[in-house]
Amino acid sequence: MSVARDKNESRAWDDYLRWRKYGDRKPKDFTLAQRALYAATGCATRLLFRMVTDTCDMFVTGDQPWRRKVQEATGNVIFVMWHNRLPGFVSYAEFMGRRNHMIKIGSLVSASKDGELLARPLREVGSAEIRGSSSARAASALREAIDALGRGFSIASVGDGPRGPRYELKPGPLMLAKASGVPIVPATWACTRVAQLHRSWDQLMVPLPLSRVEMRFDAPVHVPADASDEQLAAMRRDLEAQLMRLTVWADNRTRVAWQIPKPRPGEVLKRRKVAALAEHRR
Repeated sequence: MSVARDKNESRAWDDYLRWRKYGDRKPKDFTLAQRALYAATGCATRLLFRMVTDTCDMFVTGDQPWRRKVQEATGNVIFVMWHNRLPGFVSYAEFMGRRNHMIKIGSLVSASKDGELLARPLREVGSAEIRGSSSARAASALREAIDALGRGFSIASVGDGPRGPRYELKPGPLMLAKASGVPIVPATWACTRVAQLHRSWDQLMVPLPLSRVEMRFDAPVHVPADASDEQLAAMRRDLEAQLMRLTVWADNRTRVAWQIPKPRPGEVLKRRKVAALAEHRR
């Protein structure tokens, strides 16, 4: 092996390690405190993903029509879920990717520096990241997502965006499906034991090790390339209703075993109104 080849391979490896740490940004874009924070959270999150995928029993329902295509890397989809169910889905995506390295699932992540708290662990487990949201770099993120879909990636998108309001579907997934021709698959999961960040805007839930995680997918949604604004608005309402039906199913089968932080005596936890749940059960 020539010295030039050794240098090229070493440079490629250094570039890869730099990308895992900083993505498309440069080290100088982050303060020393931010670098330490992202390194610590990246390590902890990656460890949690592996603990969930290695110790939890995972079951999947409702995905037979397209699951074979994804498993055999002959087709891709746009997964849409609520923000508070993203951690369990990332563990599922890693589980699928480890079973078949041809499966490629990328994730839409907030373009803010706080988005690095999720983006870095995703890069370190081999997932593609697409930086952008409804509030920042939306047009650029749409182009990157279309390019990733064209390269065979499936895309994981959160329907209520990085900041909410919770359970209000943004138009981004429908615009992506219209531009790419790739179907949307609504997704959620239920778990026998979760930790919940009950003071966060989305009530984020994380599966705990040694639990049973049940993934569920609903019927794919195809968005015509010539869909009008009125059609898109109607499809957005229908897709939001699909996600809410999945949410009712998941809430009824999920047990919150650990509230983070521990509720204070007499603290009223955020919960959806009973009337809202009843309406979505109709």
